[in-house]
Amino acid sequence: MWDDLETPIALRRTPRRSTGNAGVTAPSVAASKTPTTSRTGKRVRFSDPGPELSYKSPSSTGLTPMVRRSTIGVTPSRKRRRHSTPSDLQDVHDADELAGTSETPNVVRVLSLRQILDDRLKRRIRRNGLSEEMNTIEIEKRHEAQRQASELQHLREELAEKDEEIERLKDATILQDTARIMELEQEVGHLRAELNRQSDRADQTHHDWTMAARDPFSDSVDDDGFGDATMADLVCSTPSRARASFPTPPCTSPTMPTTPMSIRRFASSPVSHTGVQAQLPDPEKELLEAELGSLRLELGKLNEALEIHEALRARMADRLSSVESSEVAGNDDVEAHLGRVLQSLSDKTAALAQLNSSISSLGFRGNDAGDIVSSVSRALRSARLELEYITPGEIALPLSSHGAQVLDLVLTRLRDLARQVKEDEASIDEYHSLELSLRQQLGARVEAMDGLQRELKRSTCRLGEKDERITELEIGTDRLKGAIEKYRRDVSELETLVQTMEEQGQDAEARLQANVETGKQQSAKRDTDIAALEEKVTSVLSQTAEVRIQLADVQAKRVANITALNKSHGTALAIRDARVTELRGEIDSINESLRNAHETIRQLKVENLGLKRDIEGEKKRAKQAVDSMKTELERVLEMSEGILATPKKVTDTGRRCTRSSDLLKTPGQAALPPAGPSGFLVDSGKGKRKRRHDSGLGFLDEEEYEV
Repeated sequence: MWDDLETPIALRRTPRRSTGNAGVTAPSVAASKTPTTSRTGKRVRFSDPGPELSYKSPSSTGLTPMVRRSTIGVTPSRKRRRHSTPSDLQDVHDADELAGTSETPNVVRVLSLRQILDDRLKRRIRRNGLSEEMNTIEIEKRHEAQRQASELQHLREELAEKDEEIERLKDATILQDTARIMELEQEVGHLRAELNRQSDRADQTHHDWTMAARDPFSDSVDDDGFGDATMADLVCSTPSRARASFPTPPCTSPTMPTTPMSIRRFASSPVSHTGVQAQLPDPEKELLEAELGSLRLELGKLNEALEIHEALRARMADRLSSVESSEVAGNDDVEAHLGRVLQSLSDKTAALAQLNSSISSLGFRGNDAGDIVSSVSRALRSARLELEYITPGEIALPLSSHGAQVLDLVLTRLRDLARQVKEDEASIDEYHSLELSLRQQLGARVEAMDGLQRELKRSTCRLGEKDERITELEIGTDRLKGAIEKYRRDVSELETLVQTMEEQGQDAEARLQANVETGKQQSAKRDTDIAALEEKVTSVLSQTAEVRIQLADVQAKRVANITALNKSHGTALAIRDARVTELRGEIDSINESLRNAHETIRQLKVENLGLKRDIEGEKKRAKQAVDSMKTELERVLEMSEGILATPKKVTDTGRRCTRSSDLLKTPGQAALPPAGPSGFLVDSGKGKRKRRHDSGLGFLDEEEYEV
């Protein structure tokens, strides 16, 4: 019993190290002796990193089971290690690592180094050399954020330059293409107008190209029709292209020829030919047939008149020969006159025969001179009419004009037409060369346009890719903003919770301070009573027997008072443990929100690999906020532990302890139960208590480690 009284309260119970649902063992008296000096200087510093543990990954943390701690890389010395770290810490961390590495094996969590600290913690940080490391880390973070911002700005500027260049190229290409297209359209319009003019000229000329191919003017048999000079003139003035080929005549040309040579060969022409492709009645043909019939009748009449004339001449010769002898002398003058008449008649007959032969040699149709002259007259009239068809315009010659004038007019018009044909051929050749050059230019322009189209397609593809990239970045930015807003809401909720807990801690601190003041006053009174008692003890030392009897009584009372005092202390500690349990429940809810935040961070990290740097920065800031809250809570709990520390040890003097217990004992006050290792009330019963889940902030571990 005396050993139990001399043992400090913090060592009277076994440490609560049970895992799972194991029940709490009954308190037992520690067998080892400890010095009576105070252990105020061996409290755990929350900034100490603790010993290196053998994990698969060299860095881990105790925030949550699924997140590891990362160290700065400095091997902690023995003087920086926590003295309260138990030997079986490896098993707990192994279980946490197995629980954490099943889902997120590569998540690294860094504890913040600077939060709301008091002067003592700042001095410890400076002694351990963590302030410089903390400043270096913050400088590196700022530099990294500045570098990322500058790089993002540079990329945005490059993107804007590319967009401007693409717009400029588009405008230049559109302007050039528009100008070239307008020029080509103008050239095509000019060519079309020129072709229309040429077609109009071709439509205005009427030629019998089908019958002209069979025109006897090109034959050598009839070259003497108009004389050698005329035929040479015609041959020289005829273009080579017109002689080489005869294109299809226009539809406005007359279906049947009206030239003299065509009339001459009309009798042998077929009824249906390739120009008509049908058997149709021809009024001109019927008219010519009628004229031919009339000419034949006239020719018959002339033959009859010649036969009558020959018969008369024969009868006159017979009569003259019969009466020659009788009338020779009297009719000399009549015979001379008749001879002259006959001579002139023979001369005229010879001239007429020569004229008939000459007229027949002209090549016109007819049996005698009259028919041939009529054919020539009709041919000249037809040539005059055909000339009006071929060369539109007013002709001064009348229809009854001489054939020489008609021939001269025809030759003049033929020369003009030959000259125009040569000019047209030259202009056509020039237009062909111009068309060829324009086609080459148009081909070059088309190739250039195809190249520009391909370049435009490539530019469009690049723009589409950049738009998709910008869209992805905007989506990632929106998601990041949403995550940041969520973090802000969580941090605001945590700040509200921390403020509430600070207010409650301040209230508890005020109450505890009042209790401390009351305890100090009671201690002063106890000291005064102890001094009085010591004086009384010195006065009654002579009465040994009485003192022994009184001492036995006092010891019995002292044991009863100590038991009552322990019960009262146990009750107070139970109340404080209940308060601590409530606070730990709130801390567990905070840890649950932290786990949810970390799970959200992990999902965002998987979804936003491209924005990993920004997310890591946000995670670090969120962790710093959580760690600042954790540090503040630790500071509050440390202050509470300092206030709720174990009362002064009982001295070895029995009389002093007896009198102190008498003074402390008040009527109607229950005995307090023994205090736990941290100064809080502990449960003295044997009921089973479920171990609370590790919050990750180190509160439960710290209390267990101190034990």
